Amino acid sequence: MESGVSNGPHDSMTWVYLSPHSDDVAFSCGGLLWEQAQAGQAAQVWTICAGDPPPGPISPFAQALQDRWGVGKSSGERRRQEDLVSCNLLGAVPRHLPIPDCIYRRDPDRGDFLYPSEESLFGPLHPAEDGLVEQLAGLLEQTISTGTAREVNLVCPLTLGGHVDHRLTRAAIERIQSHCPAVRVWYYADFPYVLDDSAVLVQLAQKRWEAQVFPISAPGLQTWQRSMAAHASQVSTFWSGIPEMQASIQAYCEETGGVRLWRKIVALR
Repeated sequence: MESGVSNGPHDSMTWVYLSPHSDDVAFSCGGLLWEQAQAGQAAQVWTICAGDPPPGPISPFAQALQDRWGVGKSSGERRRQEDLVSCNLLGAVPRHLPIPDCIYRRDPDRGDFLYPSEESLFGPLHPAEDGLVEQLAGLLEQTISTGTAREVNLVCPLTLGGHVDHRLTRAAIERIQSHCPAVRVWYYADFPYVLDDSAVLVQLAQKRWEAQVFPISAPGLQTWQRSMAAHASQVSTFWSGIPEMQASIQAYCEETGGVRLWRKIVALR
């Protein structure tokens, strides 16, 4: 089922978007955050893997990525600063959690890099990170429970594309769902991974998930594009430059009618 925005009973609730990396929410649903801000519904963006790289050497793979991003050893700080600019454009409140990006994480016992290649980024979480899922779940539950809002719309990635940090984020949220009855969990399509993994969205409808379409105005789309461009270090990961990036999100927005969020339909007992 798909519908437009309405002044429903949940409009006054707090919206918290979980971004595995600083760019994920801006890329995937930045226009919606701007529209919510214009309607007086200031959203929050919690970036999960916003920590600095641990001390010591990094893997050749991580070094190659840093070189491409042009961030050097200050990758964590650079990406946090980009996020501050992006969130300011969208009217959202940022929060940065201390977990490092997966490319820097090591086996806590052996010291080996857990994700030393492009291929290793897109698969199951390493077994050595079971404890990290629990750690993140506990941190999120504590943060949610101490918040001022009685009810929260929590929006997390569907994990389209299968990136391990997206999997980490979703696994942690689904581990605490039963402990946080005031939380309503929604899911967003990970952009641009959704462009190559859209078949999953068809499967969701067959599994009794519902989708809601949030229309995006022309000013909202323009601000969405600007918020994406604020993550300048990440543009080269997916696009040849900012014009191609802006064209891709415009085409996607026009095709979907805005930003779609999904949630599981709860069966009545």
